[in-house]
Amino acid sequence: MPEYIVFQSAGSLSMALLAFLMVTLQLIFFFRKPDLAWWGWSAAISFSGMLYAIGIAIEYNASPGPLNRFGGLLEYTAIICLIHSFYGFTFVYLNMKWKTYHIVAGIFHVLVLICLWFTDFLVSPEFVVRDFIALTHPYIEADLGPLGPLFVLYCVSASIAVIVIWIKYKGPNSAYRTPYVAGMIFWLALGTHDGIAQMGVVPALQYFMEYGLLGYALVVLWIVFSSYVDASAEEHYRIITEFAYDGILVIQDRKAVFANPSCSAIMGRPAIDLDMNDMLADVVPEDRYKIMRHYRDSGTPKDIDLPDMFTLHLHRDDGEDTFVEINANVIQYRNREAVLAVLRDVTERVRKEEALRETEEKMYRLKKMESLGLLAGGVAHDLNNVLSGIVSYPELLLLDLPEGSKLREPIETMHESGKRAAAIVQDLLTVARGVAVRREPLNLNSIIRKYLQSPEHKKLLHFHPTVTVKATLDHDILLIKGSPVHLEKVVTNLVANASEAIESSGTVTMSTMNRYVDEPIRGYDDVHTGRYVVLSVEDDGTGISDEDLPRIFEPFYTKKIMGRSGTGLGLALVWNTVQDHQGYIDVITGNEGSKFEIYFPITSDAITEIESTSIETLRGRGETLLIIDDEEIQRRISCSMLEALGYRTKALAGGEEAVEYLQEHRVDLVLIDMIMDPGISGRETYERIIAIHPHQKAIIVSGFAETEDVKKTLELGAGRFLSKPLTLEELGIAVKKELEK
Repeated sequence: MPEYIVFQSAGSLSMALLAFLMVTLQLIFFFRKPDLAWWGWSAAISFSGMLYAIGIAIEYNASPGPLNRFGGLLEYTAIICLIHSFYGFTFVYLNMKWKTYHIVAGIFHVLVLICLWFTDFLVSPEFVVRDFIALTHPYIEADLGPLGPLFVLYCVSASIAVIVIWIKYKGPNSAYRTPYVAGMIFWLALGTHDGIAQMGVVPALQYFMEYGLLGYALVVLWIVFSSYVDASAEEHYRIITEFAYDGILVIQDRKAVFANPSCSAIMGRPAIDLDMNDMLADVVPEDRYKIMRHYRDSGTPKDIDLPDMFTLHLHRDDGEDTFVEINANVIQYRNREAVLAVLRDVTERVRKEEALRETEEKMYRLKKMESLGLLAGGVAHDLNNVLSGIVSYPELLLLDLPEGSKLREPIETMHESGKRAAAIVQDLLTVARGVAVRREPLNLNSIIRKYLQSPEHKKLLHFHPTVTVKATLDHDILLIKGSPVHLEKVVTNLVANASEAIESSGTVTMSTMNRYVDEPIRGYDDVHTGRYVVLSVEDDGTGISDEDLPRIFEPFYTKKIMGRSGTGLGLALVWNTVQDHQGYIDVITGNEGSKFEIYFPITSDAITEIESTSIETLRGRGETLLIIDDEEIQRRISCSMLEALGYRTKALAGGEEAVEYLQEHRVDLVLIDMIMDPGISGRETYERIIAIHPHQKAIIVSGFAETEDVKKTLELGAGRFLSKPLTLEELGIAVKKELEK
């Protein structure tokens, strides 16, 4: 006859019913979030508890026989299912590899269940009576079989192993480790008590493992319910933040636990579940300190105030560079400390600020060079007037000296010195960007070949005997339009600069090439699209420092050896010549040397042959020329040179006198100085002259530059512009061609 229902059996049935309700609730959670597999394993744990409680209830109420033994088999089946669920829950929750375990352990547990249900090795057909102190009636159950103790040992060992896995785990998913391990230990302690009691080693009140299993299952249910609440709240957060322009990111335990779509778009990849190391890998090295100085290695904030806002430069996996403005604060997320970061993509703003800053720097550099240029131009104007006598008079003296005269050599030396001084003045005018530049179609290779045969190049090699200069020229180079004199100075100064950069021995390489720029190049200069001939001068020296690079084209800014390397105008002359030729400069520098690339626009004009001239071919036929100049010495020099060429001259000191003179007289040609003080300018003088004689031929002369006044005067009808100091050949050719018009 079955036993009467006692208190313990009613408790077992109550726990079985409670476990059934837990299974139902957890399955509802699981089916609502099937991607969270560990919720399914939590339901399996509660199901195992339900099976165990049912088995205990059957044993409490059944007399020795098949039904009682069935209850015992159901208990052990529940324990096998529970152990398998332990590992399933653990591996999925902790994101550990588990597929191999389920294959191996699944086969093993199936074999154990077969052995349990179809053999007597684990559970004997014999029954034993347990006299528990707390029970009013004897407790009857099937005895353990020959392998029963081994089975109990396996169950205890497997449970301890799971606890060890949880304790040793150092990953991000450890939020519920403490309550979970406590629940397992509680169950294992009561289960161990029941195992010892089953073996009859010590007296016991009763079996308690069903209560331990219930406690453990309640802990798991609490974990599932808490995560469900968090997931629901997170879903609400996601709906609220889904269309936010800014990225919203929550970092907890060095892992991104929440991220809205904008955050993933800004970072260039899904942000959720990213580890801190993965996120830091996208930050450029120089910006990582901005994060690490405020956070510990664990990813939690240090005990200092976080900055209100900072900007990071990210190099994303897709190759894009992004600038992100971050505002971070410490919050409580899921009842634990976390960091809430609001990310804003400020790439366009940063690029605009950088472009504005670069433009401002370039404008400042241009204004500075313009100021220096104005100073240089003013000095050059005065020097040109002074040099006229040194350059022009020796030339006139040499015309009258016999070939064997002892005075010829010193006078020629004076003449050459004057021309060298005039060349320096021309450099000053080039720096002032006001020199008259006559451009013509030319081949850049011919300029380089001419330089390589020049005295300047030989002098350079003398001062730098350990430097090798090589030229790699493209034979199919296109033509450009430029001034041969100024372009040769560009080559000279670039090679000299490169040679100075080599401290011991090295190589300077000049090269030319055709280049089509299909997209603007952002370099030292912004190179626009178009077809160019590129002059490259490269050295293997020490490179240019970041401090010096912005100033290398400033006049008189030099690191070269005083007394050897010229006037300090070299790179300034290069800069201004390139600007006058509508070209661009790019500078690439590093520890292994520097490379200057000069971009010259190509031209479709053909090269014109220049005919050689002699003094005899430049002689006039007694034509009358009027010289208008406020400097008396300039008037005397010009008159002397023109009279030597066979012209008749009349010199006047100002524009007003010239206009008055021409009201009553006619001349074949007028030479007008552009800058006359006091009195009217050269342009106004010519305007008044053509009002009297509309077709009056004229040549403009100045010691300064081809200014706007010069250009307007040429538009009015003046033939050409000459820069002081004048040479006999240059003046003779200009006058001859103008008179022949």
